[in-house]
Amino acid sequence: MFVRKTVAGTIFLFCATALLWTITIVSNMNEIKTAFAYGAESIVENFSSSVEALREFRPYDAVAFLKKNDRDIAALSGVLEKSYGDVVLRALGAVIPSFKKAATLLSEIRTLNGNFTELTEEIGNLQSSGMRNFQSDGDAFLRSITSIRGKISDISRRIEIIRNDFSAVSGISSRFDAYEERVSEEYLKYSGQLHELDAFLGGVLGLLGSENDRHVLVLFQNAAEVRPGGGFVGSYADVVIRKGQLQSIDVRDVYDPDGQLDLKVVPPHEIKTMSTDWGARDANWFFDFPTSARAILYFLENSKMYSEKEVVFDAVVGLNINVLESILSVIGPVPMEEYGVVISEDNFLKEIQREVETGDDKRAGEPKRILKVLAPIILERLGGLSESQSRILMERVSEHFSGKDVMIYAKDQNVSNFIASVGAGGEVYQLPNSFWGSYVAAVNANIAGGKSDVFVKQTIEARIDVDSGGSVFSDVGISRAHTGDKEKDPWWRATNKNFIQLYTTPGSTLVSVKGNDVKNLVSRFDYDAEGYERYPDLEKIEKTKIYQTAYQTWAMQAFGKTAFGTWFNVPAGQEKTLSIRYHTPATNDFNVSKGNVFTFIFEKQSGVPTGIKATISAPLGYIWEESRSPFYVYEETDAPSRAIVKLTLGK
Repeated sequence: MFVRKTVAGTIFLFCATALLWTITIVSNMNEIKTAFAYGAESIVENFSSSVEALREFRPYDAVAFLKKNDRDIAALSGVLEKSYGDVVLRALGAVIPSFKKAATLLSEIRTLNGNFTELTEEIGNLQSSGMRNFQSDGDAFLRSITSIRGKISDISRRIEIIRNDFSAVSGISSRFDAYEERVSEEYLKYSGQLHELDAFLGGVLGLLGSENDRHVLVLFQNAAEVRPGGGFVGSYADVVIRKGQLQSIDVRDVYDPDGQLDLKVVPPHEIKTMSTDWGARDANWFFDFPTSARAILYFLENSKMYSEKEVVFDAVVGLNINVLESILSVIGPVPMEEYGVVISEDNFLKEIQREVETGDDKRAGEPKRILKVLAPIILERLGGLSESQSRILMERVSEHFSGKDVMIYAKDQNVSNFIASVGAGGEVYQLPNSFWGSYVAAVNANIAGGKSDVFVKQTIEARIDVDSGGSVFSDVGISRAHTGDKEKDPWWRATNKNFIQLYTTPGSTLVSVKGNDVKNLVSRFDYDAEGYERYPDLEKIEKTKIYQTAYQTWAMQAFGKTAFGTWFNVPAGQEKTLSIRYHTPATNDFNVSKGNVFTFIFEKQSGVPTGIKATISAPLGYIWEESRSPFYVYEETDAPSRAIVKLTLGK
């Protein structure tokens, strides 16, 4: 009897305990569901932001997102374990397997967060010590890049595991179905971005880690004399790298290799009256920087200065002057006793230009020598930056990337693809086949206009009217104000002689042009008779050029756009406006209807700060959902390198 009572009591106790556990499980179920539903969204958002920051080499921005994830993960772990510890969690896992997987998911997320943190630290270390190692310890520099690649590989594998675990916990809440779908989409983005970054670093290792000398061309683009690809390339540096370490840097006047060039190439039409021949000095002629970079390389690599040594360049870096000014702002003023001047961010352009134009070095036949003297001092200072200084410099350089003040072209396709993906390639945006919208870009070329562009302020005002059939009438006014009339040096006061091109949506046709100038001087040189060859990328564009006499303007096709080119000269102390009206037809099968998306795209020329105001009007009877009005105004006092505005038709 005693045994029976004992057994019965035990069974009763077990049942009572099981009942209590069941009540506990049920009472905590909703809390766990809610916490996971909302926590999942935050975690996904944080990881998305972290990946984006790391892709753009902004590790310090990524830290904030990773710390937020630590807090969110800890909160979810607390909800799961709460006051019941592993007992409730195991019980939940026995009843609902997805809860058991949830605990595994949290563990994987913790590990991933740790992987991200390690990657962040590695990239931060590369930023703070990379320049120093690049100059003095190539092995350490290469090890750092290799370590980053290894951590990227770990993260990629971990993301795959988490993606699978996320789909397994959908039973916790119906809201997880939507989150699982989002995680899958984000996974595809993460994996693609991380793959691009890994391929990029692999290409960098192949370039910088070579046992043989590899050459990188650094162009010093003088935006005081604007050309379509940025500033005039008066000077450049041949940077030689071997086994991850800088071997030498040779700063040159661009006229040095041009003076040893036997090629006879037909120059762009607008340059012919200034120079019979074409060379590297004028090859920054294309709005698309990769095309300009290839043209410059074509001339340099065919110059006897490099061809006789079989030197080829693996990459091209274009730097506008304001990048060097930012570097000086961090490293501090540089005394140059030989020249009797202290070079700083405030006087860099004026002092260098004055020395180049009138200094003793010019009289000695080496006008750019001051840059040769300055370059190694800057490099030495960069190698000695503190961690805080390195961080400040990287932040400023990042801003220059977004402003097209730094552009990179690489022959290695993996490197090139990544550069384009982060917006550092300076390439012209390629419109999709189904594009409905308006593309606008103003592209200037200073032809014998001194160094006047540094004192020219440019603003653009566009009125874009979409009609009921989907075609577009555009009125674009480009105003340029030349404020250099009070300057002492004559090259600043020169009339800004400018061949300007307005890039538009393909298929556009001119309606009117006002405010432009006429250049009657033409070249009579017979290039064909003299055996000159034609450069394919230039010939492709110039074959499409049609001079429209009524408007004294060229129409042409370039980089998938229709462009209108004309002369637009502004004397010092004056402001002028060029007004161009054009029509862009809609495709034959296009129907305007609610929900259609119209896209406005503005691209800024490298080295030309531009303010823009674009007013876009919807077809009659429609509004733009984004403004809840028939009109949408896009306005920036200093436009980004590329702005893309999507507008949805509504009623």
